[in-house]
Amino acid sequence: MNISCKHITLVVFLLSSLVSAYTISNRAYACGGGGSSPDGIALKLRGVSNLAEAIKLKAALQKNEAIKCANVSKDKTEICISILCPGAITEEQIIKAIKDAGCDVSLPDYLTFKIDNLINVSDGERLRNVLNELPGVTTGAINLDTKEVTINYYEGWIRFARKIIKTLEDNGFKTVVPVDTVTFKTEGMTEVEAHDVRAYLLGVFGVSNSDIDIENNEVKVGFYQGWTTKEKLIKTIEDRGNTMVKQDLMVLKTS
Repeated sequence: MNISCKHITLVVFLLSSLVSAYTISNRAYACGGGGSSPDGIALKLRGVSNLAEAIKLKAALQKNEAIKCANVSKDKTEICISILCPGAITEEQIIKAIKDAGCDVSLPDYLTFKIDNLINVSDGERLRNVLNELPGVTTGAINLDTKEVTINYYEGWIRFARKIIKTLEDNGFKTVVPVDTVTFKTEGMTEVEAHDVRAYLLGVFGVSNSDIDIENNEVKVGFYQGWTTKEKLIKTIEDRGNTMVKQDLMVLKTS
């Protein structure tokens, strides 16, 4: 049987394409970024139904000089973007690039809260501009009747919920976000562990303040209502303080 060079070349090309496709589909985060890294972001993705579309989207995005790499997850519901350096491209520009490629995308988490002095359309536009200036935040909806605003955010870029509140207040907006204060009883920790616990609690998105009473084995945490969970706080205390939280002795207050 005679096999021409043309046929051999075609077979090699097809095999190479399959290997490349398999590699791309099985390393959604191989290029870095994601997590809490300032040079990576993970977004919720819609509109990609097969591997060919995922590869096409990846290729389209990587034409942008600010994007180091882009990979779609196996289930095609998330895309991880690694950028050249922090600040090289904004989340709005990334989202626009993905939408221009024919797909829909959004930041992975959202919050809804009230602005007490949100009165007219002009206020709404100014609010949108202020929020959109924050790294990792896009404004979803603004309702002047209920004075509510919904934002989408990426925790890895915005990092601290306090930054959202402070930015709004610095620009004259009165945020209405109840603060819960919970006191945890622990089995005790050293001064070094307490210092570690406090630092890590302040790094939890949604936490506004934390205080530790070593003598009474108490950890007091203030957090914006609905912006984090008690489970996440407990895990942080137990992991960093090398202790156990007595969950039946928790005290919760709302202000």
